[in-house]
Amino acid sequence: MANTFRASKSGIAADIEKKQEQKWDDLEEEGVPQAVVDWLNALLDDRDDTCEDAGWQTIHVFLKDGSRLCRVANVLLASEGQPGIKFSRNQSAFFCMDNIGKFLKVSEEYGVKRNDLFQSNDLYEGLKGPTVNVITCLHALGLVSKNKRFEPEYTGRGAIAVENPRGFSQEEIRSQSASIIGKQSAASHGMASQAGMRAPGTSRHIN
Repeated sequence: MANTFRASKSGIAADIEKKQEQKWDDLEEEGVPQAVVDWLNALLDDRDDTCEDAGWQTIHVFLKDGSRLCRVANVLLASEGQPGIKFSRNQSAFFCMDNIGKFLKVSEEYGVKRNDLFQSNDLYEGLKGPTVNVITCLHALGLVSKNKRFEPEYTGRGAIAVENPRGFSQEEIRSQSASIIGKQSAASHGMASQAGMRAPGTSRHIN
């Protein structure tokens, strides 16, 4: 449950929080939270344990202790033939944060970019703005799984970033290196000569 007794923010902090909350509204219009909830429910496949709606408060309560996130991680790991992770259903903050941390580690190893991950407090504290980071991470995870053709398929829209490293042949490397050396050599020949210069404190000889 969200902490309703938290002191209100002011100044820049308030502006940031307002922008985060607006981002949630934007994601909601795009259908991202609903797509995430539908995927989680299908993936967990437990009629007696489902996230009932895509509101940020409901998502917070459903995921807060991290145990369901760890179950999600284990399903994804099993699909790749990897052993699952151990987690706790203890509701104390220590175990909840530990569960969330394990999920984040698996998510990154699975292919989610580090800048798409959320901080444990984003989920645990239960505020509308930071919950944007949680949904963004789960959206990215769903897209990665979709790219891997995992079933049940994530229906959220979007594309994941694909690295496109450029390779060079040895001949291209040598040619580029020679070009750089040539430019440096030409520049050195154009520098002023030090001939005629004298050290400080010495007299100049005139013939």
